[in-house]
Amino acid sequence: MTATAARMQSLRAAIKNAGLDGWYVGREDMFQGEEVPPSEERLAFISGFTGSAGYGVILDDAAALFSDGRYTLQMANQSDPAVWSTHTLPEASLASWLTEAGADGKRIGVDPSLVTVAGYKRLEKACRQAGATLLAQSENPIDAVWGIGRPQRGAARPFRMPDRVAGQTMAEKLAVLDKKLADSGADAVVISRVDAVNWLVNIRGNDLANTPVNLVFALYHRENGLLILGDVASLAPVMEGDLANEAAIVALEQFDALIDPRAGYGEGAVIQFEPASLPQALYAPLAACGAKLVEAACPVTVMKAQKNSAECAGTRRAHIEDGAVMVRFLHWLSVGGGNGMAESDIAAHLLSLRKASPHFIASSFDTICGSGPNGAIVHYRAIAGQDSVLQTDSLLLVDSGAHYNDGTTDITRTVAIGTPDAQMRRAFTAVLRAHIAVALARFPAGTTGQQIDSLARAPMWSLGLDYAHGTGHGVGHVLQVHEGPASISKRGTEALLPGMLLSNEPGCYQAGAWGIRTETLVIVTAPDDKGFSGFETVTLCPIDRNLIDVDLLLPTERDWLNAYHAEVMEKLAPELAGETVCLDWLTAACAPV
Repeated sequence: MTATAARMQSLRAAIKNAGLDGWYVGREDMFQGEEVPPSEERLAFISGFTGSAGYGVILDDAAALFSDGRYTLQMANQSDPAVWSTHTLPEASLASWLTEAGADGKRIGVDPSLVTVAGYKRLEKACRQAGATLLAQSENPIDAVWGIGRPQRGAARPFRMPDRVAGQTMAEKLAVLDKKLADSGADAVVISRVDAVNWLVNIRGNDLANTPVNLVFALYHRENGLLILGDVASLAPVMEGDLANEAAIVALEQFDALIDPRAGYGEGAVIQFEPASLPQALYAPLAACGAKLVEAACPVTVMKAQKNSAECAGTRRAHIEDGAVMVRFLHWLSVGGGNGMAESDIAAHLLSLRKASPHFIASSFDTICGSGPNGAIVHYRAIAGQDSVLQTDSLLLVDSGAHYNDGTTDITRTVAIGTPDAQMRRAFTAVLRAHIAVALARFPAGTTGQQIDSLARAPMWSLGLDYAHGTGHGVGHVLQVHEGPASISKRGTEALLPGMLLSNEPGCYQAGAWGIRTETLVIVTAPDDKGFSGFETVTLCPIDRNLIDVDLLLPTERDWLNAYHAEVMEKLAPELAGETVCLDWLTAACAPV
């Protein structure tokens, strides 16, 4: 019996002992971020699937994994097919699977602290459509099965983000938030997005490996001020001095007591909350306090998405530092540094180069290093002992990033290892053309990411090519590498506003052969005198000229590429002063096409 099968057997026994017929397990923890601590990786523990999004449903005689198109291959590769069936969203649906699995009349449990208000409603609806009943359970059977082998959390180390780097003081941010609430007629708001709270208070931490945040919620009342809900002991040192005058720290377990009518949360009070991020477990006391509850998007999300001038300047500095790291890495690869090495070792070498950089804080996500067929797995993760050795005459896709003291990076480069064939060069050039289409875009106020997404896909569609992921996502400022509310994607309905930092990352993937993605980060520029904005590309790193079929580029596209490489050379050369071999490589890599 496999380890997965043994765990499933134990879990089914625990589910039955709880008087249930099934269990829903999401990938999220209570704080609903894309990254969760190892101790909260319940879906990975029970299924083996380590993707950043997805969920599983376990019945007494069937179990199913669901995730989006980024993880179709990964789900199948990481799970035991004798235990789990895998399904890609949105083509598959939970309600249909439950119906086919005979869930009619069954009682399915869920941990209400691990699912949002909106998520609970969707799950409840899917169960109802299949004739099943959803039941909130405070005791999680997966935790009981996990037992003594469950990872332990490390010591928390919160730190202050200097106001000069943040660009605004906490008091200034609270003033903007207060006005937003006043304009909307609200008295208070529950801030249930971790990155929003950390940004608002100008603090960061190490509660997560790749996201420098403290796992906290907040409660802001226009009369009573700001309360930070988290670990009081660890947060106290960073909330001293002027910050103590603006906010108080309260244990998260006291949330019920804080929502007190005597403190302004009674009848007549208007409280905003975001159903997409507030845990169902916290909604119950909120609903019982007697106030008028208003569902609304987190008001801090748009505030932090529009980077101020200091945040933009810090982001540019971080990309110069990271660009120099990438040049050292790509030069190392070009002279055979990765020959005979496993993907995980190549990723580890890149991380070692970043760690040597003076302002490095942490990786912004686990590096995706896929050689040959593994590059076709969009969010592949090379695990030592389970990964592949670098393949010759193929492609290597490396998607990586870092948090520095003053900014966050996210970059993908695909490079030829050995001699690329014509099909690789054709696909790579199509992706480059898609990338340039975004980089050159000009657009009026109100333009959405959905509209820009179609510009990227047009050059690829003309060749019968496409990709099953968005063209770009928002990026935080020393926060989450994936940030809302805007995205460049088919679902990107939010307007692109000046100061937003987004990725530009079209791709092309041939299952079983190779993957291609070219990614840079871009800042939405202020509108010109005609009211049109564009994108400032801030990532600085050569694009592999060996993979470009120049004959397929339009003159404007060649001009963009040459201008971009000239800027890369100009800004990175000073960082590499004295590193002769790297400078020589950079000069050749940035030569005009």
